[in-house]
Amino acid sequence: MQAVNDGHEPMAVDFGEELSEVFSRGITAMREQDYPAAERAFGRVMKQTPPSHEHYSLLASYLGLAQVLTGNEDGLLLCRDAASNEMLDGQVFLNLACAEWAMGNRKRTIDAIRRGVKVDAGNRQLNHACAQLDCRRRCCFNFLPRGHRLNRFFGRLRRRPVEPPSVHSLLFSS
Repeated sequence: MQAVNDGHEPMAVDFGEELSEVFSRGITAMREQDYPAAERAFGRVMKQTPPSHEHYSLLASYLGLAQVLTGNEDGLLLCRDAASNEMLDGQVFLNLACAEWAMGNRKRTIDAIRRGVKVDAGNRQLNHACAQLDCRRRCCFNFLPRGHRLNRFFGRLRRRPVEPPSVHSLLFSS
């Protein structure tokens, strides 16, 4: 079974034949922005997958993101927990970043993207999200420290006119 991982080549995810199909339907539901259906699908797979499974963190991050997107803030904790246990898959960090973005946590969103890029530097979707959110711009006044009041004030003014990206565009556009 192949899970959609827009960052690079599709990643093989095996939960067993039936559960892999349900997981795939959850990914499709996320892509179609049918978040309640995605939450049901990922929840079904989660109930039948042991925590020791190699892709458990990926599954937990998708479930947590679907929960956040359906209004359940507990999903954010699930995403954070999944990312704290992940060392290989950048998609887990992208899902966390999207959950943080949906909750309005810009700083944590950027932190999650940076951690994801460190883990999976070749993930195109993470790099695209970093560029879309403009993770680090040059200072307005480079002769002043980055944290100086003027740099912070003008940096915020410079960032405001741009319409913020949607969670869906962070996850699926390239």
